[in-house]
Amino acid sequence: MRSLSLICLLFGLAWAQTTPSPDGNSTSDIQFSPFVVTDGKYALGTFAKVNWYQAQATCASYGYTLVSITTESDQRALRNFLYTRGSSQLQLLNEPVWTSGTDLANSDNWIWFSNGRTFTYRNFQPGFDYYPSENRHCLGLYAITSTWVNEECSEQRYFVCEKRCLFDDVN
Repeated sequence: MRSLSLICLLFGLAWAQTTPSPDGNSTSDIQFSPFVVTDGKYALGTFAKVNWYQAQATCASYGYTLVSITTESDQRALRNFLYTRGSSQLQLLNEPVWTSGTDLANSDNWIWFSNGRTFTYRNFQPGFDYYPSENRHCLGLYAITSTWVNEECSEQRYFVCEKRCLFDDVN
């Protein structure tokens, strides 16, 4: 339990970039507020745009992980969430939002960071699944079209989390 607390603390520290204030004290760049929209499974982070790593840490600190879209059924459920529960935020979502998809470990193999599984279902926009000479290793989802694009992990984006399942099916 102590190790888990330490890991959460380290993620939180990595996420909380600080800048000096005029009086010399440090203040956070991002003033955190709870997720704007949630339905028990998904949570939409539109409090601030963050990079992929910060999105991972934010989701984890609330018992979530960045969303994985492993099947067409997952894609439909997420689209339904965004169009029903997140409809008030759609004006903010005319650009990609972060998911847990990445090829950081192996540029020839996209995986879901949240569960370590290789993509078996894909919904990339045409031409966006492979950029061998570019630094695009994190997966964004266009909420409006439900298509995927690979992005630079340092890009500032909103993000979608899903409730973490501690006993995920290992098949």
